[in-house]
Amino acid sequence: MKFIYSTIAILVVGNLKTTHNNKEKKVWKAAFDIFLPFSADAKFHPDTGKNISQFLAKYGYPLESHDVTTEDGFILTLHRIPHGKNDVASISKPPVLFAHCLACSGMDWIWQGPNVSLPLLLADSGYDIWLANMRGTGPSMRHKTLTPADSAFWDYSFHEKGIYDMASSVDYILNFTESSKLTYVGHSQGTTAGLALTSLKLEYNDKINLMVMLSPIVYLEHMISPIIKVLSDYRSIITLVLDMLDIHGLEAASNVNRLAEVICNEDSPLQDLCIHVIGLFAGFDADQVDKSKLAVFLSNTPNGVSVKEVFHFVQEISSGAFRQYDFGNAASNLLHYGTSEPPSYNISEVTVPLAVYYAKNDFLASIVDVEKFLGELSRDPVDRYLIEYDYCNHLDFVSAKDIKTFLYDRVMGVIRKEVPVS
Repeated sequence: MKFIYSTIAILVVGNLKTTHNNKEKKVWKAAFDIFLPFSADAKFHPDTGKNISQFLAKYGYPLESHDVTTEDGFILTLHRIPHGKNDVASISKPPVLFAHCLACSGMDWIWQGPNVSLPLLLADSGYDIWLANMRGTGPSMRHKTLTPADSAFWDYSFHEKGIYDMASSVDYILNFTESSKLTYVGHSQGTTAGLALTSLKLEYNDKINLMVMLSPIVYLEHMISPIIKVLSDYRSIITLVLDMLDIHGLEAASNVNRLAEVICNEDSPLQDLCIHVIGLFAGFDADQVDKSKLAVFLSNTPNGVSVKEVFHFVQEISSGAFRQYDFGNAASNLLHYGTSEPPSYNISEVTVPLAVYYAKNDFLASIVDVEKFLGELSRDPVDRYLIEYDYCNHLDFVSAKDIKTFLYDRVMGVIRKEVPVS
C-alpha cells in the first residue's frame, strides 16, 4: 500500500509541469505533500538522485563544466574530469571524449562509480576525460534563439548530433587542451553520431586517434527488441498521435526518474518487472543487474530525446540501410538532398582507427548487422571483439556489474597501447 501511495504522489507532482491553473497546482501540491511520506521507508542506495557534480564530489573526482556552441546554435555542456582522484592536472594527459546513447547523458558513463566506470578508470590511469551531453539532454537544453517549446528545437536526429554536436565538441577539446588529436569512445547512438561525423566531415578522421565503438548502431535490419519493433510496426499511428498532440520531443523529466527510482528500487515489489521491461528493450541479462544500484541508474536515465531521432533509427530497420533521414516522399527528399532517396553514409570513407566491441545477446546491435558494417570498412579495426560472455546485452556495455572484467580491461589495454600516457 505504501508503494501505491508513493507512486501516486510522483504521478501527481509530475502533472505540475502541465497544469496551468494556480488553484489546480495547489491541489496537486497538497496531494503530493500527503502521499510523499509513504515512500520514506524505502532504502535507496545513497547515490540515488545525485547529479554529476554531487556524485563526483562524493568519490573525490574533480569536475569542470564547459559550454560549447554548435554551428546550428545549440549550447552544449561538456563535463570534464581532468584527472583521477589521486592525481593532479597535467597538460600532457591525452584527452578522451565519451559519447552517450539515445535518451542518455554523460552521467550514464560514470554512475557505477570508481573501479568500474570506464571514464573513471581512465581518469585514474592518467587520461583527461570529457563527457558529452548532446542536444536535448538535461545539461544541454539551451539554444541561441530557440526554446524547447519551439518545434524547431527538436528538429534533429543522430545526424545533427554527429555533424554538429560531436564536431563542435571535438574542436573545443582540441583547442582547449592544445592537443592535435583525441580518443573517441561511443556507446550505441554515440557510435552512430561518430560515424555520421567521420563519414561526412572527413577532416575529423585526422582529429581522432582512436574511435572505440561499444555496441555500434549502424544497420538495424536484424534487431529483435520487441519494444522497438512496436515503434517500427506502428510508426504511422504513433506519428499521427504525436503530431495531433504537438509533441516533438521529450525533455529530461526528474519526476519520471523519481517514479522509476520508487518503482525499481531494491525494496520495491516491482523491481523484477522493471528488470524485465529493460530486458525487452536491450536483451535479458538479470544476473548482471546490480539490484541495489538500479535506482541510481534510473535517477538520470531516460534523459531528453527528440521524436525525429527515434524515428530515424526506426527507418533504419525497415530500409536495411544506414542513411540520412527520410522525409517520407520523393519530393521532400529532393528538396532536402537533391535525390529522391536519402543519401547513405559511406562507411568506406571512415579512416580513423576503430576498436569495435559487440555482443551475442544485444537486442539492438545484432551480430549480423555489426559484421555487415565491419565488412564495409576500408581498413581493419585495431581491435574487433565479440564478447565471450553469452548474455551481454545492449545496456550491459555501461551497466553490467562485471563489465570491467569481461570488457573494460580489454578496452583499456587497447587505449593504452594506441594512445599511451606520456
